[in-house]
Amino acid sequence: MNFSMKSSLKTHKSIRISCSIVGARGYSGIELARVLLQHPNAELKYCFATSEFKLSDYLNSEAASKVLCMTDDKVQANLTDVVFLATPAEVSLKLAPAILAAGKKVIDLSGAFRLQQNSYDKWYGFTHTEQNLLKQAQYGLLPWTGPLLSENLIANPGCFATAVAMALIPLIKAGVISTDNIVIDAKSGATGAGRKAAERMLFTEVDGECLPYKVGSHQHYPEIIETISAFTGHVVDAHFITSLLPVRRGIIAGIYGRLAAGKTTQDIEQAFAKAYGDYPLVSFASVTKSPQLLSLKRVVGTAKTHISYEVQGDKVFVFSCIDNLMKGAASQAVENFNRISDLPLATGIDGLEAAI
Repeated sequence: MNFSMKSSLKTHKSIRISCSIVGARGYSGIELARVLLQHPNAELKYCFATSEFKLSDYLNSEAASKVLCMTDDKVQANLTDVVFLATPAEVSLKLAPAILAAGKKVIDLSGAFRLQQNSYDKWYGFTHTEQNLLKQAQYGLLPWTGPLLSENLIANPGCFATAVAMALIPLIKAGVISTDNIVIDAKSGATGAGRKAAERMLFTEVDGECLPYKVGSHQHYPEIIETISAFTGHVVDAHFITSLLPVRRGIIAGIYGRLAAGKTTQDIEQAFAKAYGDYPLVSFASVTKSPQLLSLKRVVGTAKTHISYEVQGDKVFVFSCIDNLMKGAASQAVENFNRISDLPLATGIDGLEAAI
């Protein structure tokens, strides 16, 4: 894989690629707009939502005030080179075919085109009506995505799936840990549930709690299994549970397994170094060496993944922290935008710092 970030931007300064966001009032849509407005090669022309709004009501910048905002029934009449769909999966499934048929590129932040082997009826609650597009979609987990088979339809990975896969793929690919009986305990901030009003998301319901949800039925579980299999050639046997933290944003995924025979802590370090040595959007170290990598505050607002690990005997403890709205959604979508635009992956996102 070639995912070096060291390319010079001098040859890319003149490139301007028109973009639009559908679902721009959602949490991921707003973060995506924020990033694109400061991207040197993106021209954010339009934002769409279910009702009229102004982007400048959400982002206090002169650039935001210049973006034309419209209702989402006007998407087809105002297409750009790249259209980001920050919409529910059923909406993406409806919009994507027409946008693609017009010769435009789609980066879909929903789950509409993520699953290749598992049932959409079971995991998403609807029948997938675009099987041909589903087969053509490129799963955009970066830096792991292989050759660019399609630049027209990118399936941006789910937030939990991203956090887990970024930690597990290097270890399983290198044969460092057993694929049996892996336990994944992932916790997310409240923005992971989206912006739609719901009683269980009220402040008085969330505050002071850490509530498991979608036990045994979370749609990111089959995505995790498929992703790890695709990039390692191995199928994992995993327990997966998600819980809601009383914070706005961020994911911490605790992953527990066992070392493969003859492997040590050094093998874990070498596996991550081989996987991410040229990819500056991942930081990794042992818990003892760098306990700050366990802090959500240090990763929220950035495009980075923080991975920490510890070994006791043959027991392995791995922790993966991301911002669910950034690497789990918006900044990874921009990485995919950079990739299909032949730009260095970190363009426009490598300088984002945590607000601590």
